[in-house]
Amino acid sequence: MPTADAERPLSALLSLAGRRAVITGAARGIGYATARRFAEAGAVVMLGDLDAESAAQAAAAIASDHGATIHSARLDVSKSDSVAAFADHSVRRMGGIDIWVNNAGVYPATPMVETSDEFWTHVIDVNLKGAFHGCREAAKRMIDGTLRPGRVIVNIASVAALRGRVSLTTYSAAKSGVLGLTRSAAMELAPHRIRVLAVTPSMAETPGVRELREAARGNTSAGSMLATMERDVMASFPLGRAAEADEVARVVLFCASDMAAFMTGSNILVDGGLTTR
Repeated sequence: MPTADAERPLSALLSLAGRRAVITGAARGIGYATARRFAEAGAVVMLGDLDAESAAQAAAAIASDHGATIHSARLDVSKSDSVAAFADHSVRRMGGIDIWVNNAGVYPATPMVETSDEFWTHVIDVNLKGAFHGCREAAKRMIDGTLRPGRVIVNIASVAALRGRVSLTTYSAAKSGVLGLTRSAAMELAPHRIRVLAVTPSMAETPGVRELREAARGNTSAGSMLATMERDVMASFPLGRAAEADEVARVVLFCASDMAAFMTGSNILVDGGLTTR
């Protein structure tokens, strides 16, 4: 016998109407693009970002464009108390949390032999501990709240977790941890009917990548290293180009929607075919 969802139209399956979504690192890039798509799909959205002013500006722009209810607050994902306070604030403002996207991250590159303990700690704290903090605090509030359909956590990983890349040892280790976190969290939260998924993009054209590229130009060594890395990556794409932020956001929307209702623990690649080589 078909389920009730089998009779629902695609527009209903993709709709996030009535759902409360949190997105970290949402002031720009993939996080901002995801917030725009969530708002278009009908969700109430809370944007969290270390840059509170940029997050507020992003929230205002999305609210104006989509007539949606968008909130924002400062968030430091590397600090557990900041994530807990942000989660409580989100519940107060939205009445609960149905969707949580762990998107915040940093993408610094340095040769392994030149990696300091401080560099390692910073990258791990933001990219891996930040995702863990988000999963933990989101799960607590989803479990404690009223049982609602459509509760899901989406972690943004990276193809760096799947392919070795010179000068990205720390970043690759962090994102590999995100994939392991996703699988185990999915197992733990399945009895509560909370889904956990990972979306794994390759290089995407975002403000952060452009700023990294610009900053590297002022440092001959770093600029040369980044240029070589980008050239090698671009040459590896079967589709011949990097992703746009919105192309990743559309997949995050799919994961958060009822289109993906029977998916949990999965890693969805958005890599232009990069990992096929």
